Amino acid sequence: MKIRDKIITAVCRTVDGLEWTSWQLKPDGPETLQQDSVPVIFSGNTTEELLASIELPESVTEHLTGDITVPLRTAELLLRIMELPAVEAGEVADMVGFQIDKISPFPLDQLAISHEILKQTEETSIVLMVAAKRSHIDAIGDTFQQKGVRIHSIDARVLGWMHLLQDEGHISTEGCEIIVIDDAIDFSLVIIESGIPVAFRMLDTQSDDMNVVDELAYEIGYTLTTLDTERDLPAPSAIQFWSHGDLSASMRAKLSEKCGLPVHHNRLAILPPLSEGIVRRTLADGSHIELIPREWVEFENRRQLHHRFIRIFSAIAATWLAVLLIFYTIYKVRDVRLNKVTSRVSAIDSDGKKALLNRQELHDLKVYTDRSGSALECLREVTRMLPIGNIEFVSYNYKKGKGVTLRGTASTDDTVYDFFATLTASELFEQLKTQSVNIKTTKGVRRAVFSVTLELPTEEESK
Repeated sequence: MKIRDKIITAVCRTVDGLEWTSWQLKPDGPETLQQDSVPVIFSGNTTEELLASIELPESVTEHLTGDITVPLRTAELLLRIMELPAVEAGEVADMVGFQIDKISPFPLDQLAISHEILKQTEETSIVLMVAAKRSHIDAIGDTFQQKGVRIHSIDARVLGWMHLLQDEGHISTEGCEIIVIDDAIDFSLVIIESGIPVAFRMLDTQSDDMNVVDELAYEIGYTLTTLDTERDLPAPSAIQFWSHGDLSASMRAKLSEKCGLPVHHNRLAILPPLSEGIVRRTLADGSHIELIPREWVEFENRRQLHHRFIRIFSAIAATWLAVLLIFYTIYKVRDVRLNKVTSRVSAIDSDGKKALLNRQELHDLKVYTDRSGSALECLREVTRMLPIGNIEFVSYNYKKGKGVTLRGTASTDDTVYDFFATLTASELFEQLKTQSVNIKTTKGVRRAVFSVTLELPTEEESK
């Protein structure tokens, strides 16, 4: 697929439905193709129950095009950040699997594991390790698959919000920050150092519950204490509280009192939609978590390979059919021409046979009426060309249209050769063949015995 044709789409759950953002990639940068939302009723408490209750409207599925990304809640993820040695990518993946196996309550074969490198130096890498239960991921895939939509990628909601906060300039690249994100679906605590997350925590209660202050204060204190044992963390100056709804003044005051830090509240509505943050993360440089199971990727690769094979086979079949049609057309044209010629030949066949018969009869008549090559004429010519000397013919054989064979004797062989030379100059004979001259002595008489064949001109030459 060319870059100008590629579409990236993120689908996110909201308080009362689903939202999605689609960007189309173009040579001069991405362009928003569509951004919309629809109400959807959710029921149940667990992830599987929530997903099983979703009835995706046709108005949604018909717009979900391109590479689809769906984010998971922090409650559905195991998020840990560790500092690992700067090694090859394969070794990092092995170390991540080992660390997840140590802290996860579930065996590795029930988990989808991924990671992304947040910061890397020559010696160390700060790595975000993520794990999710396969049952959650399979439930998401089945929900969308029932509507004919295939999931290409799975991300995290909290990472999408963090990307938006960073892009919109709400995260400082210096010092330590405490960020609380409550979008009414996900409630997360993030500790930032020099613009890089160093800890993620999931909170169970909602921000409209008065008990949230105690839990949040405890989580902030516990997380900071834990990080202080691992690194020299600067003291945070404030708590950035981002929520879907309002945060009462009494809750802000209580949280500030318990944590000893000022609380700055902002509404998430001032940021672009979460789905846009997920799309931005997808297109951003660097590594990203990918919780899609390997078998999903292999299945998609096989499906694309199958479709590619079908396209190639169809193209070959179409080309072969076109060539076949061309040859068939040529064959039919020539067949029509041949039939016309055959018809003409059939029409003149009888006249042609009659003309050939007449020609043969005329030839035979010429042969038998032409006396120029007759036996008598040949004998006359041979007799006329006899040289002076003693030559006697023993035999004279004549074949019509072929020639004459002479046998005889002479007093000397010179007389024979003179005779042969004279015959060669004759205009009646074409050539002399099978000449032979021998000297024989009979009863004391020495004679030259000769034999020669005189060929007449062929029919073509005589015409």
